[in-house]
Amino acid sequence: MGSITFSHVYKHYKGESRPAVNDFHLSIEEGEFLVLVGPSGCGKSTTLRMLAGLEEITEGDLYIDDKFVNYVSPKDRDIAMVFQNYALYPNLTVYENIALGLKLRKTAKHDIELRVNRVAKILEISHLLERKPSQLSGGQKQRVALGRAIAREPQVFLMDEPLSNLDAKLRAQTRAEIIKLQSDLKRTMVYVTHDQVEAMTMGTRIVVMKDGVIQQVAPPRQLYDEPANLFVAGFIGSPQMNFVEGSLILEDGRYYFLNKRMKLLVPERYYEHFAIKGGSLRNCVLGVRPEHVRLKRETAGDLEEGFVRCDVLMTEVTGADSYVYVKAGDHTVIGRTEPETVYVKEEKLVMGFNMSKVHFFDQQTGVSLAAGGEEG
Repeated sequence: MGSITFSHVYKHYKGESRPAVNDFHLSIEEGEFLVLVGPSGCGKSTTLRMLAGLEEITEGDLYIDDKFVNYVSPKDRDIAMVFQNYALYPNLTVYENIALGLKLRKTAKHDIELRVNRVAKILEISHLLERKPSQLSGGQKQRVALGRAIAREPQVFLMDEPLSNLDAKLRAQTRAEIIKLQSDLKRTMVYVTHDQVEAMTMGTRIVVMKDGVIQQVAPPRQLYDEPANLFVAGFIGSPQMNFVEGSLILEDGRYYFLNKRMKLLVPERYYEHFAIKGGSLRNCVLGVRPEHVRLKRETAGDLEEGFVRCDVLMTEVTGADSYVYVKAGDHTVIGRTEPETVYVKEEKLVMGFNMSKVHFFDQQTGVSLAAGGEEG
C-alpha cells in the first residue's frame, strides 16, 4: 500500500500568468523514497501540498492506492506530513505532541502508549517525553515531529524541507536517520528540498523541477551522469558542471568540438546521437564536471593535443579536495585537484578534459544531444 499517481496535474493561482505546477505526470511506487528538488518557486512544495490535500488541484487527477482522491479531505488520505517549522504545540509535552493525532482518531489509550513509546525508542527521544518543545534543541524538535508522523502509521509520509532549520552537522545526522527510518518502515516517502546534495543522498528517485515543469526523473547516479538538459546539468552537482560554448563539426568521419581556443576530438560513442542531426551542429554547449577537468603546469615544447593554456584565478580548499578556478579565453572553468597540489593566482597552466565524460547540449533548446534518464 502507498502507491501514488499524478495524472497530468496542474495548479493555477488566480492572477498568475503561468501555472505553479504544469502537467505533472508521475507514478510513485509503494515503498519508494521520492525526492522533489528544484530552486525556490519551482512548484515542488505546491505539488506536495496537493498530494496532502492542502491545495486544490486545478486540473488533472490524483490517485493514492488507485483511489481517486482529488476531493478527499487531508485527514482521510492516510498520509502524515512533516513541516519545515516542526508545527509542535508549545503547551503540550513531547509525549502529548506525538500522541495527539492518535487521540483525535479515538485510538485506545493502551495502543497510544505502546506506539508513542515504540516511536520514542526508534528516534532515541524516550528521555524527552515529559519535556515541552521550548526545552528542546532544533534537532530534538525535528525528531518529535517525525515521531508524531510515524506514530500514526500512515501509508505515505510527506516531508516539506524538514531539515532546513538545522545546522550542517545536525542536518547530516538527521538525514541519515530519515534514510534508515524509511528503510525500516518500508513506507512510501515523498520529500521536498531545494538542496541538491540532500536530494542525491536520500532519494531512490529524484524529480528535478523548474518553473512548475518536471525536467527529469531518474535515480541519483543516473541524474548526475546523464542529465537530460542544461538546467539539470547545472543544478545537480557541487560545484556545478562547467559549460563551454562552441560547435560540433564533422571532418573526415570524425566529430570535433570547436571554438576559438579549442579543437577537441569527440569519442565515437557520441557519434550515433550526432548523426541523427546530420552534418555539423552549430550552437552547441560542452559540459564537463570539475572532476573531469585535467590541469597541469605547462612545460617547454609544443602544447599537447587537446589542451589549452589558462591562467589561475583562485583556489578553494575544502579539505579532501581543492577546486581551482582558471580562465581560458572568455570561459571560467573549475577543476578538482588533489589538496597537496598547490596552484597560485595568475599561474600559467594547461587544461584538458576527460572527453569520455563530457556532455553535449543544444544551445538553443538546452536538451542533451545524448539524453538519458527517465522522463516524467
